[in-house]
Amino acid sequence: MSDVMYKDAHEHSEKDSQPNVIKRVLPELLDIRKGELVAIKFHPGDYGNTTHVRPVVIRAIVDVVREEGGEPFLTESTVLYKSKRFDGRGVVEVAAMNGFTHASMGAPFIVADGIRGDDGVVVAVGGKEIDEVEVASACAKADYMIVVSHGKGHPASGFGGAVKHLGMGCLTKSGKRKVHVVCQPVVDVEKCTGCGKCVEACPWDAIHVVNQKAEIDREKCAGELSCVSVCPNGAISEPAGSREKMQMRLGEASLAPIKVLSKRITYINWVYQITAGCDCFKFSNTPMTEDVGMLFSHDPVAIDCATIDLINEKMFLHEYQNVNKLRDKLEGVWEVSPWIHVESAEKLGAGSSKYVLTKI
Repeated sequence: MSDVMYKDAHEHSEKDSQPNVIKRVLPELLDIRKGELVAIKFHPGDYGNTTHVRPVVIRAIVDVVREEGGEPFLTESTVLYKSKRFDGRGVVEVAAMNGFTHASMGAPFIVADGIRGDDGVVVAVGGKEIDEVEVASACAKADYMIVVSHGKGHPASGFGGAVKHLGMGCLTKSGKRKVHVVCQPVVDVEKCTGCGKCVEACPWDAIHVVNQKAEIDREKCAGELSCVSVCPNGAISEPAGSREKMQMRLGEASLAPIKVLSKRITYINWVYQITAGCDCFKFSNTPMTEDVGMLFSHDPVAIDCATIDLINEKMFLHEYQNVNKLRDKLEGVWEVSPWIHVESAEKLGAGSSKYVLTKI
């Protein structure tokens, strides 16, 4: 059984504020030696997204790390799809636009996988789907890491939390490709008009229009599916079962950061403004349900299991009310199980699904 600490979202006084809860709980979970480099890995959100983890939360973590004798830095990796955050310069710029600067946070922001997304350390995981994967260097070479995840839905994995953060957010572009490659899309030539919108959307130069039909270069394609979302005719789609296969790889890849850091990681799931989509979206939809609160643990599998259970206990609202009749409401939102990647991580030894929840 793994321990998970939980503070609900209700705040009755100043001591219940999110920064004060962090300052009260986090020191008990940290084992930092004086002068150690401590990576605070989080998703600063894309520009236009307003439901990501708040700067005040990250600042509170920075303050705790300094008080414990560590040298904190904030970090995030580059992305696979066409975005300002495709390279390291853009990651820093968008983070600053969203309020995460050295001046406001009291710690520097360092791009985890470098300017081009190729700075990393290859780590063996010995999975059924993945043998080895490349971990972003700022994560791999830190002395200690605090992974701060926004607990929410996700179109590919049903849920995004600590395990997804490890198995995707802590990887280089090479590592992310290894997870996503099973999602390489297919083209329905009967529907394709050769408009070229998919060509414009692909940052990998993997799509070309030949004889007025889109063709995908399998050697170049990263499987990040931007082409699917921009096609006006629905001519490009992900292959059947690809999300399940991707989740298997995601869970296996999550072991890599744990291994390279010798389990010196603390996890915080920030479960507020629980949207259906991820913080990579350049907008924020109405939250699916009311806030849950914050969870803390040393086990990524346990903290995610507890988070999913707590979310599923809530009544879903607005356009998501139809899932209230289901046992697993999160699965109903995107019609993909949120448990596949979590169970995959557990099978490889990343953590345990059995947990004891202690309410703070």
